[in-house]
Order: sequence, then structure tokens, then C-alpha cells
Amino acid sequence: MTAQALTHQEASSRKGCENLCQLLDPAVVQAPRDPNAWQKLDHLSVVYFTRTLSQFPWFNHLALAGIIYAEDGIAHPINAIRNVHSFLRWAIPKQCPSLSALVPEQALLGYFGNPPRMRGQLACTAYTSLQLHLHAYLQTLSADRRAALTPFLLSPMNMTLQIRKLNMQVTTQSRAHRKQQAFAVAQELPALMALGRRRYHWLADLEAQVRSVADLVRQGRLTLPAVIQCPDLEHRQTATFRVWDRLSWIRDHAEVYSLQTRRNPSKMDGVLFLQLVGDLPESPWFLRAIQKGLLERTPPPEARQYLHEWQLPGLMMKQPTGLLRTNISLGRVLSWARRVAAGTPEDSRVVFGVEPLLAGAAVGLFTLVCLAQTGMRIGELMQVTLDRECMETGYLPQFDDPSQQWIKGPRQFYWRLFPKGRSERERYPVTAHMLEALYVLIELQKRYGGQGALKPVSAQSVQHFSHTRRFVGEYKFVLQWKGKQLTIRSIENCLDFLLLEHPCRDPGGHPTRITSHVLRHGVASWLRQQGIPLDEIMALLKHVNISVTDYYSQLSPQDLFQKIGPALTALADLAEIEPQAIRSVGDLEKLVQTALKRYGVLRHTPGGTCASFLPCEVQFKCANCPNYIPDPARRCEIEEKIATHAQAVRVLETLGDYLQADVQRAHGRTWERVAKEMDALVAVEIISPPTQELLQDFGIDPSGEELLLNLQTPLPLPSGDPSSHD
Repeated sequence: MTAQALTHQEASSRKGCENLCQLLDPAVVQAPRDPNAWQKLDHLSVVYFTRTLSQFPWFNHLALAGIIYAEDGIAHPINAIRNVHSFLRWAIPKQCPSLSALVPEQALLGYFGNPPRMRGQLACTAYTSLQLHLHAYLQTLSADRRAALTPFLLSPMNMTLQIRKLNMQVTTQSRAHRKQQAFAVAQELPALMALGRRRYHWLADLEAQVRSVADLVRQGRLTLPAVIQCPDLEHRQTATFRVWDRLSWIRDHAEVYSLQTRRNPSKMDGVLFLQLVGDLPESPWFLRAIQKGLLERTPPPEARQYLHEWQLPGLMMKQPTGLLRTNISLGRVLSWARRVAAGTPEDSRVVFGVEPLLAGAAVGLFTLVCLAQTGMRIGELMQVTLDRECMETGYLPQFDDPSQQWIKGPRQFYWRLFPKGRSERERYPVTAHMLEALYVLIELQKRYGGQGALKPVSAQSVQHFSHTRRFVGEYKFVLQWKGKQLTIRSIENCLDFLLLEHPCRDPGGHPTRITSHVLRHGVASWLRQQGIPLDEIMALLKHVNISVTDYYSQLSPQDLFQKIGPALTALADLAEIEPQAIRSVGDLEKLVQTALKRYGVLRHTPGGTCASFLPCEVQFKCANCPNYIPDPARRCEIEEKIATHAQAVRVLETLGDYLQADVQRAHGRTWERVAKEMDALVAVEIISPPTQELLQDFGIDPSGEELLLNLQTPLPLPSGDPSSHD
């Protein structure tokens, strides 16, 4: 950045602070210990105070709290101010008529909601932090100055037992939700890395074809529009694209453009963009998002609904120009082209510039590979620079078997970064995949920005970069674009774009947003599932205490059932193959005789009959019912039951629902026990089948037709006397 640009930026910042001080009360302006404190306030905070808070009655209150908060530490006050502002907008005047009548602990109970939500915890933490700094500051003032600032102090808040319980509930819920996200990512972690690499290479191949078309156009060997084709991601079908520039598009759609537009030359001539011809391919990736209007300057409701379904809060928003987002001129051209394309014979609005998307995919691939290979935090990845103090190479010792000596091993590449809470740099090994992603990103930056694209830049303007105090000067940050270091939001937006419509789902079937922290948790959970000891995972993640790493030792429900399922199944098999688990032939015959004497007929059930005519409460569990009597002549029905449960087990295991698979497996074993009882009945030779004789005596003729019995007339007993009890 030149001295002239710095002077302009300083002048703009100074003017913003002057405008802010004019809006504030004089007592608040004079409150800081340092007379230049307002000039030191970061630009984002000044803009937020001036444009957003100045119209609310708590403007002076939050400005006073924010400047004291910023003066006491290194943290930016903007997040705490925003959370308290959202809470006050909800509470006033709905919960209380004015700011002076606010009782924060009572209003917070309603702000948490039922069930309690994260917004309540954020507001509680921010309110407490601002109040703590203000209280410590007021103790250093005289009585007169304290009295002058009293009208601009926030109402004191006490951490009641009920608020503490709500905070604990929110913390427990967020941890459980993070666990579910980590389990979902760990289950698909290798597939995510393969998906990211495949998608980047597909987009790079598409961009290479566009550059070839541009070369042919410059040589005069081709005129636009041109047609290019490439297979989709799964190589199932071919996607066809038409290559345009602005002049060729206006020339072919002259009927919808004005005469002035057709005559006016543009600086955008020579910049190519693509239009999808025909229907979306089977694996559309980002093309479906473009079709819904995601790249529009004002996304339509379909695009916002798409972002909501995939839990993407602000994809494509607040991106540097050239990274996912085009510049204003090309953006207008593409916006008009999408409107015009809606009336073409192809009826396609999938019009896009490929270069910004390729740049975003390169940043996303670098982030994905580095986080998945090391489990590092996003704040540590943002420290990677092309400076000597960060990059380090060395040789690991290696034992040579033939010579029985230690020799110099292969060359190893390291990054020396500051872990969270550490004051010294530590080594992070760089794998071959990380090097590949690094070279891809650097080469792309050079292609789009020239040889001097990677230049020393300042990190002071990057919000939420927790290591700003260690990078006071200018460094060649790898994650930069157009002379500015990328923010966390921009990096994660590129990651969101690369992994659009990924396969990770939570237990409820909803998509999981792949953030940098979720990736870190997913890597740790995946390593734990592979049997890596906790102390080694602790060393990789740079944890100070192993109790923090023990958070990842819990197995997911699927992994738990995969590990203990075989043992439980073996235990159940041992219990069910015991001899007493199968009823004897005599027991079954006695059950039949008793039932026929009592009711005169048996009720048909799958594979047998039922010895009870009472209302049945377990009609779907006949095999476990003591009144169930198997019939060997109907063995095919039992075999069908066994086959059905076996098929259900295979389907559920494919879906990963191992709990229900074990339930279906237990049902199958129960019907297998019934089959064993049938085998026992067939093996015993019965000279005079008692069932047929009893049926003939109690209402069944030889032809098999049932006879109507007069149940009002009692059956004669052997003595002939109805009152006899022989």
C-alpha cells in the first residue's frame, strides 16, 4: 500500500471519528483516559456506531462501554456491542418502557426463549463483559466525573441462579450439537477431501478451455459465441456451455438492448463468461445455486431459501472482488444476461464468470486440505506467510537397516505458527497434499494479479484475527487477495462454495455446515475412531490439557454399536440357543388340547395358530408369545419372515442405522427359534395326531368345514350329570 493510500485512509478514519464525536455527549467524548482513544477505534466500530447506533436512545451508553472496553484490552468491542444492541432492541419498549426502567436479569429470562437459545447466552456474556470494564473504570474516577457519566451507564445485572442454569443449558445443547456435527463430518471426512479436490480440478479444466477460447479469439481464428463441452463430476453425461463476451452477447440479443447500449463500447470487452446450454447435469454442484439466483446482486427468495436449507448464512456476501464475486461492471453484464437468457430457446439463466469461482475454489481447497491434514484452528491457518520466520525445512533422522546407522532422512517442510494461548512459535508439519494446495493457490494468485500479487500486507484491519498483536508490520500472508488479508468469513465462504451440497447429515437428516471449527472437531473424532491415542491427538491439536482432548473420546452412536454390537449379538445367541428356550413337543400338544377344550377352535397367525381368543396386545410379536403354536405345514411363512428381517438388516446397515438393524436381527433370531420348534415337531412321530381327533370332537367334520356349536347348551360331562364334577 502506497504512502498516498495510507494518508487517504488515515484521513478518512479521522473524519469518521470526528463525525462520531459530534454525535456523542461531551461527557462521553471526554471519558477515555487517552485523549486519542477515539482516533484509535477501528473503522468498523466507528461505522457501526455512526450509522446504526446513533438513532437509538442507548447510543451514548454503548459508545461509552465500547471505548472503555477497547481501551482496556486488545479485543474489538464490536461483537459485544452488537449482541447488547440486539438485546436492547428486543427488550425496549416491548418488555420495559425505557432504558432507565430496564431490569436486565428479568428481560434476559424472556430473551433466552423456550427452549433457551444461543442469543441469550451471547447477550448475557456481552452485557457482563461491558459492565465489568465499566465498573473497574469508574473506580478510578473522581466523584464529580462519575456523577457526569452516571446517566450513560448500563443498568447493573446480577447473575442469578436461573440465568446461570439457562447458560448451562445453552452450553450443553451447543456441545451436543457440535458433537453431532463432528460425528457427521468424521463419517464423511475422506469423502469430503476427495470431493473438494475433484471439484477444483473440474472447475480448473473448465477454466482452461475458456482460456483456450480466449487465445483463439485474440489470434482471429475463432469468433464468439463458441461452444465448449466437458463431462460432469461423475462422468455420467456431458455438460455444454456457450462462451460469450459482452459485445457478442449484445450483438446476438440486439432486440432487447437499446441503441445507445449497442453503440457504447465497453471496457469489459474481452472478458468471457459462460452460459449453460440445456438442462442441469446430474451432478450440478454450483450450477443449481446459480439457477436459483445465488449470484444475483439481490438474491431472489429461491436463493435465500436455498441458503437456509443448506444452513449457509451469507454465501457470496462481503467477498473481495474477484473471489467468488465479480466486479461491479461484469456483475451488471451478467445480471442483464441472466434476465435476457430467460427468454432464449434454452431458457437458461445459468450465466456466470468462471475466474472468480475458480479463485474461490482454490482458497476453499487450501483451507479444507490444511485443516483436515493438521486439525489446526482457522486463526493458526491465517498466520501462514511466505516469510522465512514461518517457512522452515529440515531433515528427520532415519535408521538405515543395511548399515545399522542413523542417516539423514527425507526433507520435511514445516510451518512455524503461534498456537492459541502460546507466546512461542511451534512446528506444524506440511504434507504433500498441503503443498499441492499451497502451490495451486499461489499460482492462481500470480495468474490473476501478476507476479507481484503476493505482497506484504497488514493484518491490522482484519476482524477476529486473534494474533494481530504478533503481526504488527506487513507480511506475505498466503490467505490474501488484492493486497488485503482475507477475513474468517471470506475464507469460510470459499469453503462453503467448494462443498456445496455435501453428504454430511446430522441425526435428523439436516445438512451440517462445514466450518473451520467443525472440521477441527471432525478430524479429532475421526482420529479417535481410528484408534489413535488421546495423547497423540492432543499433540496434533496443540492442546495444553488432555482433559480438553478427552472431549473427543466419546464415540458416535453408529461407532458404538459397530464396536459393541457383535458382543451383544453373541450374548443374545448364547441365551437363545439354550435347550429350555425351545418348547418341547409335549408342551405344544398340551397347549393345543387346552385351547381346543376352552374355545373349540384356534385362531390363525403367521406360520401357526394362536391358543388365545382374548384381545391381543402384541399382535406383531407372535413368535415371542407363549400362546403361539407353530405349524410345520406352514414353514414357508416362517422362512419368508426370516428373509424379510435379513433384508431389513442389510438396508439399515447400509444407511448407518445400526440400532434398528440390531432390532431387526433380534426379530429374525426369534423366528429362527420358531423354525427349530417346527423341526422338533416334525422329528417326533405322532401315531394318532391329537389335534385332528380333538377337532373332530369339537366342531370340525372330516371335510374340514366348521360346525356351528350351541354355546348355550353345556357339553355333557362323563357322568351324564351337568352338576357332576368327576
